[in-house]
Amino acid sequence: MIIFGTKFWAWGSALTQAIWTCSKCGFRGQFIEKKGMTFITLYWIIPVVPVSGIKQLAQCPQCKTRYQNNTPGGGASGSQPPISDPWS
Repeated sequence: MIIFGTKFWAWGSALTQAIWTCSKCGFRGQFIEKKGMTFITLYWIIPVVPVSGIKQLAQCPQCKTRYQNNTPGGGASGSQPPISDPWS
């Protein structure tokens, strides 16, 4: 029996240049820049086929909430993370 699913995979560990405040836990500091995409998987573990483009993310280092980084060049300005991401 073969089981298919989808999963969002994220990678990267560079720190953001800007100081942000997490809207979930209140942490204030540099976030972790990540890239990620959604894959069709076998058994929810083995990525097989990408089904989305690469997305730029910023992740709170304390609570691990992810935010979509939609500013040009992947950087951000201001004290708030950009748009909240559904993969948190």
